[in-house]
Amino acid sequence: MEDGRAIATWVDMTLAILSQRVPPDDESPMVAAMIDTPADFRVFRAEREAELTEPYGWLTVRGFSWLPVEPSPIPGLPGRWWADGLQAHAYLDAAAAEGLTSNGSPVDGTSTLDVAEYGRLPWVDHGEVRVELLRRGGRLAIRVRAVTSPDRDRFTHVPTFPYDPDWRLKGRFTPYPDQREVVVDTIRPDLQQIMRPLGEVTFHADGVAHRLAVTKGKYGWGVEFRDPTNGDLTEQWRQLHFSPPAPDGNGEVLLDFNRTLNMWFAFTDHATCPAPIDGNMITVPVLAGEQRASTKARRIDATAAD
Repeated sequence: MEDGRAIATWVDMTLAILSQRVPPDDESPMVAAMIDTPADFRVFRAEREAELTEPYGWLTVRGFSWLPVEPSPIPGLPGRWWADGLQAHAYLDAAAAEGLTSNGSPVDGTSTLDVAEYGRLPWVDHGEVRVELLRRGGRLAIRVRAVTSPDRDRFTHVPTFPYDPDWRLKGRFTPYPDQREVVVDTIRPDLQQIMRPLGEVTFHADGVAHRLAVTKGKYGWGVEFRDPTNGDLTEQWRQLHFSPPAPDGNGEVLLDFNRTLNMWFAFTDHATCPAPIDGNMITVPVLAGEQRASTKARRIDATAAD
């Protein structure tokens, strides 16, 4: 009960922060991107941490399994699960008595689902547990989430470097003349993925010129990058999202490294996050944005328990 009251209080505070700023009617998205007041940054951080603490969010992930090609049980779940040999469709066979539901209706027989590459879809529920289907590297897998978890219950915040206006940098985006495909590693040793960079962004950090490949995902344009703080003050790599350049402009963009984020692997052992494209290295320490997540303690505790 105490954990539940703590989360409720934290959510109330978050909503209060989110209600503080309403942009003027004449403030264009590009102007808004170039202006960052303390209130703006508090809103950004509140939205980030509210997303992390959602039910069935990234602090509640329990497991990940590649689907076998033959009907097989998956530890901790009822039913039998598999994908066809071409990885075209996923299948689940269960009896109604086993308690799996899809859109509120019992699963009684065979359920079939498919999902696009990089996508994930809720499939079935089992009590307070939700199973989602995802496709990564052409293979189908399931990931298990819950309404809540000890990690979510004790979450307070993600540690960050102090806000530093010197890490708000102007850059210039140059599109590639043709579509490119780049194979990258991921946080999982058994998975590689194909990235399709849009072009490159150039900028100067601490007087040093840098060039990073730009990708586009669920949250828009961004760069995954490494820097000398990785593995010590920060995670193995991090990600920065930014607004695209104006269509009729000269490619100028704003890179606010204070908004650098950890990728989901910082909060769960069951993520599939892509690594940076080769060459996406900032050679000076980026002492801005999110630091290593405090939920690392969970991994240490889990290893000790094993």
